Formats: sequence, C-alpha cells, structure tokens
Amino acid sequence: MKILVGYDGSDSSKKAIEKAKELTSTCKVFEIMIAHVHEREGLEISPYYNAIDLMRLDSVKKEVFGAELKEMQEIAKEIDSGTVKTKILEGAPAKVMAEYAKEEGYDLIIVGSRGLSGIKKWLPGSVSSSIVNNCCVSVMVVK
Repeated sequence: MKILVGYDGSDSSKKAIEKAKELTSTCKVFEIMIAHVHEREGLEISPYYNAIDLMRLDSVKKEVFGAELKEMQEIAKEIDSGTVKTKILEGAPAKVMAEYAKEEGYDLIIVGSRGLSGIKKWLPGSVSSSIVNNCCVSVMVVK
C-alpha cells in the first residue's frame, strides 16, 4: 500500500501522520509520502507579478520551504517501517493532493480534520472535505 499524508503543521495533520504510522503495523505499507501543499500567494498571480523582485521571492520561499521540509523529515525519521518520503507541492491543496495521489498511484490519502464544531463544520471550503468529495482514491480524515 502507498499512503499519501497531507501535512500543514497543525495538530490534526500530526494525527494523520500518527494514523499512517499505525497502519504500518497492520498493513503492508510500501511507501508513506508526507506532503505539504503550498498555496500560491495572491501576489504571485497578480498583474504586478513581473514587477516583484523574483530573486527575493524565491529566496523567501526556500527559507519557508526549508523549515517545513526539515520539520517533515524529522517526523519521517520517527516512522520505523516502510519507505517514508517528504515532498512540498504547490497549488490549491485539495486539487493538488487528489491529482498527485492519482498520478503517483497512491492507495490512500490521510488528512487531518480542521476540528471545527457547531455550524462551522458544515461550511464548504475545507481542504479535507474537498479532497473527500473530489478524489478518486480512498481518503481517511483523522480527528
């Protein structure tokens, strides 16, 4: 089994990683990919994008991504079995996760719930809900 885990640094995404780790003891897991999806900033797709100092923007991205990647790699070291990889993707998180899972042949996506209660949990727009509704592979949402 190949598992894709969505990671954004939140407590619920850390629970998603723990669930993937649990599955390694009960299933034949060949690969776990811990992925963070960076959503493009509004400035990057604005008409003024070409006026931005692109070298500086790339430098800032590398600093941010470097910290996120390092954090994911530390978490990956804690998972004993299977091959654990980390990756940073770019785009709309739900769409990118669904497309990446399909293209790379993942059997399961595990994501954290945002943990809202009351009326807020029924509002559209959450990444986990969008993945569940639009993905062609199995999805587990961890609370």
